[in-house]
Amino acid sequence: MELSTSTCIFPAHRQGGRNSLIESIDMCYECGFRHIDLNFCSASNKKSGSELLGDDWETKIDEIGNHAAKLGVVFTQSHAPFDSNLYRNDIPPLTDEYREWYDESVKRSIIASARLGVKWVVTHAQTATTDAEMSREYNLKINREFYSPYLELAKKVGTGIAVENMAEFHPAKTKHRFTATVEEQIAVIDDFADPDIQGAWDFGHAQLVYKDQVPALRKLGHRLKATHVQENCGNNDDHYVPFVRGTTPWEELMPLLKEIDYPGDFTYEIHGIMGKVPDELRIELGKFCYKVGLYLIGLYDKA
Repeated sequence: MELSTSTCIFPAHRQGGRNSLIESIDMCYECGFRHIDLNFCSASNKKSGSELLGDDWETKIDEIGNHAAKLGVVFTQSHAPFDSNLYRNDIPPLTDEYREWYDESVKRSIIASARLGVKWVVTHAQTATTDAEMSREYNLKINREFYSPYLELAKKVGTGIAVENMAEFHPAKTKHRFTATVEEQIAVIDDFADPDIQGAWDFGHAQLVYKDQVPALRKLGHRLKATHVQENCGNNDDHYVPFVRGTTPWEELMPLLKEIDYPGDFTYEIHGIMGKVPDELRIELGKFCYKVGLYLIGLYDKA
């Protein structure tokens, strides 16, 4: 198992403005990372400056691929843009223009991922919100409708879809977030019965849902193909580096990853620790995060 990080480890600068993906890749490389997760989450926002915007987006993706090849960097997973409100009816309806662009941005992220050799594109499932529509059957129906065209495209271009476990981030606004439980996550995956749609496990999300996430991850088992490694104390989705203000039982989880024969990378999603840090200090903090990751990989290797 290799240590990896999302490009979102270096979020917007403290004084404003974003890093390009190539800039983020260079910074990740300087910290020690050679396996990288491409974060395309901003691509559905036309003001974001994402490399997936514009008619020349494929050229920009090829430039990223050529740059990574020179560095010896490997891309093994990515994160598609997400919006879990497409099927909600308790909020003002989304505009047709936004829906069309959101759909296009997800498709572009899948195509870009395949061009860059990504094995798994991590995605968020959809959630219905009214009591009548909060049934498991209805949520499975809307997620089949949501995922089917993306799975078809992923198969065509040569990558896969990984459904991420969610959490109850805003319980006052949403009564339940579908796939917050591992049983719901498995239900979405197994409903397709297709090897090209599997699971991603966000350890921080799981820490918000479970007092003990070990049994849930063991239940996901062979479906696990991608990870988001982050830390919190069970109250907020903090995205801290492991062991920093957290309660996650890493000493139990690392051997479990070996037990279930997890085939992917151990991938950081720890932008929360970096958000307010001045640019001049970010590489040194990133190098510390890399050392923490190597320690965790060591627990896996010793299991």
